[in-house]
Formats: sequence, C-alpha cells, structure tokens
Amino acid sequence: MNINLNIVSAKIVGVRKQQIICKTETNELLLINKPDKLKNDKLFTQVMFDLLRNGLWIPVNKKMKKLIQYDWLDASTENLAF
Repeated sequence: MNINLNIVSAKIVGVRKQQIICKTETNELLLINKPDKLKNDKLFTQVMFDLLRNGLWIPVNKKMKKLIQYDWLDASTENLAF
C-alpha cells in the first residue's frame, strides 16, 4: 500500500488576498497561494471564509502547498489547474 504522506488534513486559520493560511493536525502552519485563476474569484474567497468560520478540515498537499481540488470543491472548478 502506497500512502502519500504529503496529503494532510488542514484547517483554514486565515484568508488573505493572495494566500490561504492553514494549520495541520500537527499544528504546522502552511501558507498556500491561491490559484492564479481564482485570486479575484469572490465565490472561491467566500468558500474559504465559510471553511474558516466553520472549522472544517480540508485536504492539502503539504509538500507542494496546494489545495487538493477533488472531492470537496464545486464541480465547476474541476478543470482549473491548481
């Protein structure tokens, strides 16, 4: 069984114009740059604030410092390069 240790659960603890600040289950802070195509997307930003307020955990790639796009983002964003 190949387990990818780079994929971790993280909670959003801050939202900036260009970055999402996440904290892993081991309390490691990750600064994740917003995808270029979504930097000015108000709906994406609203979703990030909703996740922040509700304290939900999301999958992130710790090594690449990117959000994992499948299984939780709206299907309309599935063709975007994260």
